[in-house]
Amino acid sequence: MRLGKHIAVIGAGVVGLAIALKLRREGYRVIIFEPDEPGSHTSRGNAGLIMTAQVAPVAEPGLWRKLPSMLSDPHGPVVVHWTHLPRMTPWLRRFLRNNSKRSYQAITETLAPMTAGALDAWLSLVGATEGERLFHRDGALYVFKTAKAFRAGKKDAAYRGQYGVESVMIPAEELRQMEPALGPNLAGGILYPDSAHCVDPFKLSASLASAFRMTGGEIQRVKVRALSGGGNGAVNLICDGGDFAVDEAIVSAGVWSAPLVKPFGVKPMVTAERGYHLTLREPQISLRRPIISADDRMVLTPLADSIRLAGTSEFAHVDAPPDWDRADMLMDMAKTIVPEINGEETATRWMGPRASTPDSLPLIGRTPKSPRVICAFGHGHFGLTLGAATAEIVADLVSGRQMPAGSEALSPARFK
Repeated sequence: MRLGKHIAVIGAGVVGLAIALKLRREGYRVIIFEPDEPGSHTSRGNAGLIMTAQVAPVAEPGLWRKLPSMLSDPHGPVVVHWTHLPRMTPWLRRFLRNNSKRSYQAITETLAPMTAGALDAWLSLVGATEGERLFHRDGALYVFKTAKAFRAGKKDAAYRGQYGVESVMIPAEELRQMEPALGPNLAGGILYPDSAHCVDPFKLSASLASAFRMTGGEIQRVKVRALSGGGNGAVNLICDGGDFAVDEAIVSAGVWSAPLVKPFGVKPMVTAERGYHLTLREPQISLRRPIISADDRMVLTPLADSIRLAGTSEFAHVDAPPDWDRADMLMDMAKTIVPEINGEETATRWMGPRASTPDSLPLIGRTPKSPRVICAFGHGHFGLTLGAATAEIVADLVSGRQMPAGSEALSPARFK
């Protein structure tokens, strides 16, 4: 069925929704293909952070030395299902190659300007009213349980400062003045005042979907099984219940994107990095801003009606059964920094797979074998942060405008 000149966005997570709304506002005919409720997968359960301070990749120099001990602890912040290891070995090998200082800095040069403008991009997309309702700019507070971790945090803050990221050192004795719920035995903290958080990630997706529909956008609740065509002709979407033809297709389906773009010369090199959360409706404490436990790599985020505990990384097949101990252990971690937190009885648990690349950069750009197929996935931990910023890059790409400096580092063809 020929629908006329328009663009398909495959996937209605927060990235796909942002892209679709941005393109619709620029006058394109846009249709979203998503079999489930918009924003109901990974976008629903994230930690809610808009981390303008996170300018560097996950693969920090020297991380390879820590990996054996990290991976051997079943309750540690990072675990790998050993049955999944053979499949992700090429990804892991590429990840370790990025451990050099040279690679780390090169990736930072690309990532830093994207995260720096992330909140402004969101506020521009959603508007002042929704921006005030959904985003709070109270900063993000890293806390450290040991002097050694605090020293490492200061070094990290100094590195971020080279890229314009402001930070404030908080002595241990002042932490509880900022956040009374914090325990007394912390070594110190670092406040990143320009970071923000979304108080309801699912409502953000719902707001984007509503705005998209109000501008005349269409959402087809069908699954796209494959893409074909390209070149000078239309892109064909092979879907459940019938096929569609469009002028350009933007693939933004997270971990489910890879099979769609492989026929077009892309080696996606994304793996399912599964994150867990506990959402506490009756936490017995209050927080003003997100608290990040640097030692445990977990986050406590104050949402509109709850506190969410999120974090840890589990590398496993996307369809592997959840290990709910990974969610439950977040409460034990939280109590080491906010001892009075409570609410396990009414807590809800969640697991979702991030589409993570070995260099922490998303794949954004046209595919090698067809300029009509565009990649916009692989954001890993940066999906919510970079959703609106990605929409701006894709809109420039679709419209033929000059691309931002450094965007070639996001090329879908970079993994050989």
